[in-house]
Amino acid sequence: MIYSMKRFIAIAAALALGMAHSSAQDLSLNPEDPASAVHPRKFGLPGGIGVTRGWYVWHKFDAKTWQAEVSHEQTGEKHTVRVLPWLTTYRHLAYGAHPDELLPGERVNLFFNPDDKQQRAYLVHFQDEMCQMKWHNHAWQVDKVIDGGFTARVMAGDKPLDDKVVEFQFDPKCSHWRGGKKSDIASAKVGLRVYLTWCYEDKQRVVKVCSDAASLDAIQKEEKQHIAVRMKKHGMTGFVEEATKEKTRVLVFATWWQQAGELKPGDKLRLQADGSEPIAVKLVSRKNLGTYGSGCSELIVEGLDATQVEIVRGWGQAKVVRVHIP
Repeated sequence: MIYSMKRFIAIAAALALGMAHSSAQDLSLNPEDPASAVHPRKFGLPGGIGVTRGWYVWHKFDAKTWQAEVSHEQTGEKHTVRVLPWLTTYRHLAYGAHPDELLPGERVNLFFNPDDKQQRAYLVHFQDEMCQMKWHNHAWQVDKVIDGGFTARVMAGDKPLDDKVVEFQFDPKCSHWRGGKKSDIASAKVGLRVYLTWCYEDKQRVVKVCSDAASLDAIQKEEKQHIAVRMKKHGMTGFVEEATKEKTRVLVFATWWQQAGELKPGDKLRLQADGSEPIAVKLVSRKNLGTYGSGCSELIVEGLDATQVEIVRGWGQAKVVRVHIP
């Protein structure tokens, strides 16, 4: 609870500062430019960057271009945005989810920063409805059970958030969680409070995950395991900012603040750019540059010979590289 309150205060302060900076800074700068408002070193905590934010509908993500198509939930206005590879993410109560995990039609809270042409140029943070509701002490409360689904309203603590009651239908493959365990049987009942992952499909709200409060820890654990498996295969991402025979400085993106926080001096790592062979290094030190340990991480590593130093320098300071943990 103390961390949550500190994080809330830090996010509010960062947002106010970000709005001031966005009007004062040169918005034509590339995000990779150290002077840019959205350079990886500016990401001090998840949700700390993003001057425009709200509920959007996720349509699709192109992994080759790192562009996404989204629309505003209320107005329907569509946007094509650049998804920054160092954005922060919070999904199913775990940090480090990949944009390709979001489902077509999913309702998601998105944070954007502008460039010199549009207000929603860069996607800098996302968090799903489950995280957003848990964070604000909100939940859906089942109002009525209907064929194939239920109607529900949002509760803020013990009171309705508003007068809206909406209808949901269960996806045939919906994951139902009750009492910390998965169930194949939908068990919505009047008065039950649930946390959802759901998508707009045509004009219906279709539930993909339905959980009671007692199952949130189990969902978080499963998501952390999923992220760990993905990280084992693809590594964490970052920039190599300096490479010499004595030391190499690597900036691991804030996406991975939680995972990078587990690294210890002496750990064996591998650095790899796309299309190149991995290079083995040893971690000398790690420093988180963000607020409360939840920002980007500066790693100092050693073990490169002269040839490897030149290879790493050739990657450049703005090329995304992978940091693998054997």
